[in-house]
Amino acid sequence: MALTFSIARINWLLGSLLVLLTLAGLASEFSIHLFDDEWGFGLVPLVNLGFEGNVPTWYSSTLLFAAAALLAAVAWTRLGERSAYGRHWAVLAAIFLYLSIDESVVIHELINQPLGAALELGGMLYFAWVVPFGVLVVVFVLGYLGFLRHLPGRFRVWFVLAGAIYVGGALGTELPIGYWVDRHGGDNLTYGLLNVGQESLEILGATIFCGALLSYIRDEIGELRIAFSRPEPVP
Repeated sequence: MALTFSIARINWLLGSLLVLLTLAGLASEFSIHLFDDEWGFGLVPLVNLGFEGNVPTWYSSTLLFAAAALLAAVAWTRLGERSAYGRHWAVLAAIFLYLSIDESVVIHELINQPLGAALELGGMLYFAWVVPFGVLVVVFVLGYLGFLRHLPGRFRVWFVLAGAIYVGGALGTELPIGYWVDRHGGDNLTYGLLNVGQESLEILGATIFCGALLSYIRDEIGELRIAFSRPEPVP
């Protein structure tokens, strides 16, 4: 049995889900701050992009896990071919697996309080996790320059664009959000809208990356097959 998927249809579906989640997130923020309704028949907590443990969180985590699975498939192929950049694909798969887990359980926020207190951070660095993670992003980019150069031109563009959007959302927007929370608190419409922008950018970056990975697998690797075999009988 063979399952065939249209990349164009997958991209259309992912794009549609991004639009729906963004609109739902905006509606939930307006419901909370303009109409003083924090529940909206139970839908506000379910779709708010600033909350944890709801539909957007699950979707973001699933999307990142899908990217990790696609990267693992490429890594398995490239390592089997003894490609010079096989390990780079494998490390990318591990990174996206971590991002998927972190999206669900918010590991990075555990260092906010101790690091912020130790360094006496505030303002744009109110969310202290941006400091070590920002350093890691710089190290990652420097370590992957050769990997990016070896990619075919159009995939290099799509990968860089997806990464810039995702990091810009996850890390870049955390700076103005931190400044706003430090000065005005986090219980206002502006903070809510900033959160919608942040989460939407993260989902957009992951969406573009998944689409680019699917195209890369189709054009550069070809057909991927997963076969399940019966164990050989013991003589």
